Amino acid sequence: GGHNSLTGNIKIDKAIQSFFIGFGLGSAGAMWNSMHEKHHATPQKITYDMDLDTTPLVAFFDTAIEKNRSRGYSKLWIKLQAWSFLPITSGCFVMLFWLFYLHPRKVLREKRYDQAFWMLSSHVVRPALMAAVSGMGFGKAYLLHWVSLWIAGQYLFGHFSLSHTHTDTVDADENKNWVEYAVHHTVDINPSNPVINWVMGYLNCQVVHHLFPNMPQFRQPEVSKRLVKFCKENGLEYTVVSYFEAWRRTFANLSEVGHHYFTMG
Repeated sequence: GGHNSLTGNIKIDKAIQSFFIGFGLGSAGAMWNSMHEKHHATPQKITYDMDLDTTPLVAFFDTAIEKNRSRGYSKLWIKLQAWSFLPITSGCFVMLFWLFYLHPRKVLREKRYDQAFWMLSSHVVRPALMAAVSGMGFGKAYLLHWVSLWIAGQYLFGHFSLSHTHTDTVDADENKNWVEYAVHHTVDINPSNPVINWVMGYLNCQVVHHLFPNMPQFRQPEVSKRLVKFCKENGLEYTVVSYFEAWRRTFANLSEVGHHYFTMG
């Protein structure tokens, strides 16, 4: 819904997005759209791509501390970031920051009360339904609700990171065209594998998605086949890796950057 690629009607797509991201994740479609559109415009561009502005919790490139907004950081925390990225940074810190500060602030500032309603219902209706079905108390149901969000945070932010964070960055004063950003600063992950497509919800077709953001996701694997030929004919390096190789590259990058700042930062 957020990419306007679901029904063909933007208003309906946005309404669907508001419900599922609000009730399902406790987040605001408006905030997601704002952040994600900047990422789409300039993936891996320093100071422009908000997915890189993640310090001091995590540093994805070896000048992140110097080139992101000025913040203090812990050398030991950055050294261990490969270990903390999923269970602590993604599952706890990012989810808490999103759900209790960043996204509520967005909807209140812009008076998106419909989205605020779905976000609030996530904290009230979902645990209440769990309590009613299971017979447990609301407090225990709310705790389990947060366990599910902790798992969701690791799943979402872990998979978000696989297609971008280990690729080369673009300096703030360097400009590239739309195709170069998509092809050279994103990777696709086994787009021909239906199991991986299902596990990642087509997040594994990010090169194609960046080139055609409004395309229905289920069509992306077919376009990937045609993209191979297009890139060969135009001197572009289209990178496709396996699912486990994407994880290896992601954690290797986190480890290398962490070691850099621990020893040289």
